[in-house]
Amino acid sequence: MTAKLTLLVLPAAVAGMILWGPWASPAAGQSDETMSFDVAIDGTTYVQNDVDPAEGQAVFTRGDTGIVDGTLYPPGTIPPGNAGNDPNAPGGIGKMRCRLAYIIDTAQFLAGAPIVTYVSELYSLPDDRTLLMADGPGPNMGVTMKRIVFGGTGRFAGAVGELIESNIGINKTGFCNLRVTLKIKKAGD
Repeated sequence: MTAKLTLLVLPAAVAGMILWGPWASPAAGQSDETMSFDVAIDGTTYVQNDVDPAEGQAVFTRGDTGIVDGTLYPPGTIPPGNAGNDPNAPGGIGKMRCRLAYIIDTAQFLAGAPIVTYVSELYSLPDDRTLLMADGPGPNMGVTMKRIVFGGTGRFAGAVGELIESNIGINKTGFCNLRVTLKIKKAGD
């Protein structure tokens, strides 16, 4: 098994989204803002730190940690399944950085455990002056998970809410593609 195949499930965060303008007054009766995007995780950026250094990068064990980057694209850009897309293709609307800790091992992943990692994701929308942070479980192939959005900078300062992430398939680096929806509001709204 290759490291790329093993790491298909990295929820490494989010690509392709419709960017908001500055926080605006919501429409009557609304206090939430929703946005969606696709994410292509770039397997060439993945680095893993093994609990057991002898295990190597081709497998993972509970407690191993890693970091990986991805590109955000407008929603619906990446088809589900083995899309073969390039995570560095033109058309990106932001970047994602993901740090992760495995909560299962390779055998459990291959057996279809729904949650593979615990992740913190930093979304640059469109650059590092405007950020959103999310934290929570990372899904296996074909699984959808929810995460907490607990802050941001720039026009997202004070943002709180929920991120819904679906692992929709694989790109040409052997890592996952994601479909992400964020529902956030200003804290206190």
